[in-house]
Amino acid sequence: MDGPTDVDSLAEALRQDGVVVDRVMGSGAAQESHDRIAALVRETPFPVYVALVEQPKGLPDDAIDATEALAGLLNRRLGDGLYVLDTTEGIQQVFAYGLDTNPSRLSLGAGRNDDALDEAMQEVGGYRIGTQDYLYPPAVAEAEAQVLAAEDLVEMAREPSGDDYPVTLEETEVEDLARYAVRVAATADWRPTSEEYVSVRTAASGLSALVGGLGGLVVALLVGQSLRGWPRRGAPRRAVAPTAEKAATYAVAPPDLEDERKRAVRLADALTRSLEKTDWETLRDRDVAARALTARDAVEPLLASGDIGDVIGARTIAQMGAHDLGRGRRGSGAALVPCFFDPRHPDGTATASWRLGDGTVEVPCCPACATAVGQGATPRHLRLPHRLPHRRGTVPYWERDDVWARTGFGAITDDLAGDVLAERVGEP
Repeated sequence: MDGPTDVDSLAEALRQDGVVVDRVMGSGAAQESHDRIAALVRETPFPVYVALVEQPKGLPDDAIDATEALAGLLNRRLGDGLYVLDTTEGIQQVFAYGLDTNPSRLSLGAGRNDDALDEAMQEVGGYRIGTQDYLYPPAVAEAEAQVLAAEDLVEMAREPSGDDYPVTLEETEVEDLARYAVRVAATADWRPTSEEYVSVRTAASGLSALVGGLGGLVVALLVGQSLRGWPRRGAPRRAVAPTAEKAATYAVAPPDLEDERKRAVRLADALTRSLEKTDWETLRDRDVAARALTARDAVEPLLASGDIGDVIGARTIAQMGAHDLGRGRRGSGAALVPCFFDPRHPDGTATASWRLGDGTVEVPCCPACATAVGQGATPRHLRLPHRLPHRRGTVPYWERDDVWARTGFGAITDDLAGDVLAERVGEP
């Protein structure tokens, strides 16, 4: 939305549901972010106001002073509560009025939440700080983090002064939010040049995202083939599949088994803790939240596997389970769709045509992979060891014969956890 430009109009808009997100502050996801934050505001036991707006007229020029002045002006009009404010010319700050908090502890605690989100985004997206690929946390995600943690943040800020300023976000909450933040930031940052343009659109969830050559893929899945079984006659077109030389350029070494296992175990433990704390009577959508239970059941046996594909699959399912639990609590939100080329990439919010044998399939993928495909290159993709003992080296994971190849690690199925459990039942 295009928000009000004066304080009185902004205060009036905040009275509606406590949230105003200007288009200019929304990183391309203003309405979605508004709805996500507004749902959290409704569940908080004290008033919360979130304004991410173009700077209203009449505020000081200094960035910090401007946000502080805006907080005071809104407080006079709206009363006590927690205020999360950011403007085009200011910096995001959190203020509390009438909640008996220590301002310094509140500010430092909010900063710890921002740091946790930033670190989780780097972990989820692989965009390390100090590199050219680093993604700054979007203002909408930082604001959502503070509202998500509002009760614990205020409680921490009420404690006597001390040197301990813990993160007040749950581990699964920050992980889930980080994936959303990476998607928003990556989409907002990605702008193809005219020479590099590739037709990319927003992907719907699950199988509805697959068009184009979907028929051939479905047939392969129904007869139990992996993508490895597709015939490979004919020369690939540049815009769809690259040469072997270029494929080697973009390939990466297989992941370390134990590193991936540690991460998978951490995510699985966090999912279990979140499930244990869930009050199922208060969920807005129990059916969606119940998918997290299926995810937990599917993950546990995979954690001890000696196959790196199983361990990455466990990590992916745990992330999807945490995401579904969050969707069930909110009663809204799209399912998490991984990037087909590597489930550890940012979410599959774009699509790209990809040649598999003689067929061309449209698969969900992250914006970076869509860009690579549009340039006629093979994206950075997950390569795994051959399953056959007499074969050495690695192959793209989709050329193996296992559940991960058949499902694209969740990119081409609506129920990855269910598929994994069904596969386990069918094993001798």
